[in-house]
Parts: sequence; C-alpha cells; structure tokens
Amino acid sequence: MEIYSKIYKNNNLYWLAKSRAIAVRQKYGLESGPIRQPVFSFLERENCFVVTIDLGKTSATGMYLRKDDNKLVLIHKKRVLGQQNFTAAHELSHVLFDEDSLMDICYPEHYQKKDTKEILADFFAANFLMPEEDIITDCENLKYINKKNIVLLSAKYQVSFIAMALRLYTLGFITREDFDKYKKQSTKGKIGARKICEDEGIDPAPFIAPLQSYISPSFFELLVNVYHKANISRSVFIDYYLKPLEEELQLSLQHIVEKADREYPTEMEWDDI
Repeated sequence: MEIYSKIYKNNNLYWLAKSRAIAVRQKYGLESGPIRQPVFSFLERENCFVVTIDLGKTSATGMYLRKDDNKLVLIHKKRVLGQQNFTAAHELSHVLFDEDSLMDICYPEHYQKKDTKEILADFFAANFLMPEEDIITDCENLKYINKKNIVLLSAKYQVSFIAMALRLYTLGFITREDFDKYKKQSTKGKIGARKICEDEGIDPAPFIAPLQSYISPSFFELLVNVYHKANISRSVFIDYYLKPLEEELQLSLQHIVEKADREYPTEMEWDDI
C-alpha cells in the first residue's frame, strides 16, 4: 500500500487508517470511486441505530453511544448532508475499531488535536469516502484546481466543500494558502456551492441540510415487535414512544402506527410469536 500524501507520508496513524479504510471498503464490496449508497447504511450493517437530531448550537457534528450490544449514532440534523456523511464515516471507525469506547462526541478538525482515536477516525473517514487513488485520478489532468472544481468533486463524493478542500490540500493539489482562503469563505457561507451545482445541472444535496429527520428503520421494527408481543399497549406505543419522537424530530410517524395496526397478530397467529 502506498501513501500519496506528502504531508502524511511517514504518519503511522494515517497509514493505519488508510489500510483500515481499504479493508472496510472491501468488506462491504465497494468498488473504487465514490460510494453510491447512503453512508448511514454501513453503520446500520454494524447493528447501530442512526438518528439525525438537532444537537443545538454546538460545534459537535455527531455522537456515538454504546451500552453492551446496543449502539446508537446521533448525527447533527442541522449540518449539510456532506458533513453528515463524513461524521457517519468517522463514527463508523469507532464502531469497528474502538470496542472499548462507550461514548464519542465528534468535533470537526480533530486532525489538529492529540486524541489518537479521533485522529484515526478522521483519517479513516477521509480515506473511506475519498480514496487517495481516486482523487488523484480525478485531478491529475487538471492544470489548476479552482473553487468550481472542488464543488464538483464534493458533489461527486458526497462530502462537504471543506472536507474535499482539505483532502486536496493534503494530496498536494491546492496550497495551504488556498485551503485557508476556502475555509474562511466556507465559514462565512460564501462558497456558493448550490449556485455552482445549479449552473452545472447537478444535485446540490451534499451542500444542504436535509429537512426530514432520519431514524433507522430497524428501530421501528424493534418497537413494533415489542408492541406486537403485547409488551406495551397501543396507547403506550403511540403516546410514550412515537409522539415524543414526532415532537423532537419534527416528523410524522402516522405511517408507522398504520403499519403496526395493519400487521397486528390475530389470535390465530399468537402461537407463532
């Protein structure tokens, strides 16, 4: 395995994170290039419940909680989808490789800090979502990489503008000065990524915070199963489980109630439960 980033050429943590990312992509049967399926789905394949929720005015982008075999990943709903994807990949590193972790709070730019697990998780996310070899292939024929190029690459790999800009800097395609300039513009909301996507006729989804909250379908399957086994009543199922979620996440779960009622076991079926 070769490390192409001159900045991290001799960085053992980066080498470990890249080797992990390659192995995990192989585990999930992912081909080279951008990941085409929802990043949340990989957490769910590791038996994690994933929920996007408003974490308030914090720089934190996500959180991983584990108690015994129960694993929950919270992603900040107010972050753009590209950043949510990076956070999910970051937490995937903890889920897969930090079995002793009971809690993790994800903050951006941990690559500047000294927490080894956090540095590894950020390196893993970068290599999992934006493999070095693929980014190099996309950029090697470009004479000069400008803001538009970075936006288009971000959209292609479904990451935030600043995550792609940082990736390009670490791979030597843009200077530190350019990265700092773009970071400052991004912080002030002056990149104009959506407009560039509109002009190019591509989906601006990575640069937009999804309005609809997300909850792993497996969570509702578990909840409905408990209701069907008569461990909780219908009123408890609705009033104490679904309604608080509706209020907190600002979404309608009526379809869950209708499905649960429609599939509720008859007396003939009770012996099968």
